[in-house]
Parts: sequence; C-alpha cells; structure tokens
Amino acid sequence: MQSTLLATLRMAFVAALGASFIGLSPLAHAQPTQSQNPDAVKVLAEMGKATVITQGKGPRVLNVFIDANCPYCHELFIALQGKAGKDGLQVRWVPVAVLAPSSVTKGAAILQAKDRLAALRDNELNYGKGPTGQGGGITPATHVLPATSAILNANNALLDATRSPGVPTLLYRDKQGQAMLVVGPPDAQQLKDILASVK
Repeated sequence: MQSTLLATLRMAFVAALGASFIGLSPLAHAQPTQSQNPDAVKVLAEMGKATVITQGKGPRVLNVFIDANCPYCHELFIALQGKAGKDGLQVRWVPVAVLAPSSVTKGAAILQAKDRLAALRDNELNYGKGPTGQGGGITPATHVLPATSAILNANNALLDATRSPGVPTLLYRDKQGQAMLVVGPPDAQQLKDILASVK
C-alpha cells in the first residue's frame, strides 16, 4: 500500500515538474532506450565543453546528464554509488537545469560550492527533504553567478544536441568504440549491462 502511494506521489511530482519545465520534460516511464547514433557521436566529441562533476577515477567514462530535481536522476545516482571508481569506471555527472525554475538555483548551489561532488551528494542523499519537501535536497542558491548561468546554458545546449527527450541521459563509448546514448533510468540489470559495456 505504502509503495503504491509513493509511486503515485512520485508520478504526480514528475507530472508537476513537467508542467513547469524549461526546455525538456522528464521521462514518464522507466524503460530506457539505447542507441548508437550520429547525435551521440557529435556530442561525445564536444563533451570537453561541458562542466562536469567527476566521481571515481579511471579510463572508462560514463557521462550522465542530470537535473537536481529529477527523481529518476536521483535513483540513478543512488544506484551508481559504490560503482564509480571500481573497475576503472569514472562517472562524469553533467548538471543541467531543465525541469523547473528551482533546477537553476539548485544546480547553481551545487556548481558554486567549494566541493561540487559533496554538494551533489548533499542534493541526492537529501532528495525530497529540502525546504519544499520536493526535488533535490540542497538549499537553492540565493544568487546565480553569471559564470554559473553560462555553465548551465552550455550543459543544457549539449543535452539538447543529443536530442534526448529528458533526463537522465547517459552518454558513453562502448567496447566496440561506438558512441552510445541511453535515455531514461535503466533498471538494475540494464545498468549492469551498460556498465559492463563502457569502454
């Protein structure tokens, strides 16, 4: 009963976010799509323009576009804890602000923090526990610096270039060297397969 209620509330929250989105809408389903396509190739080549928050060290790189208010991004963040840094996996979190006005101020709070990874963890580990009781748990920034706006705009533009309909969006090169784009939150088995395939 409680899990059904939580699922209903989560979907209602996603719908509410979608009603006030900026540029993109969240995915309304849990089935990711995975493909090798020209957009993925192009954006992977331009990822040097992104401002990322790196978790873990290693040659195997997984880029993940996330919004501070995205419930599915939150689920993916939690699922990847303990995996970043293992088997040479480096997760590059790419903050975007596309779901709600507070995505900008929460994204700014993360990007303007002295320790961005710690701020991202704060947002995700306290998800739903912030001032409004919804979305990311970090306290929104009261002032968004012009440099921070530029970072979010550049990251948003890269997400737009993938032609992804929402977040999270995963971008990586597989072991065959193909540029792969995964849209949506993978389930446990799908995530395991994705991580095994990252070059």
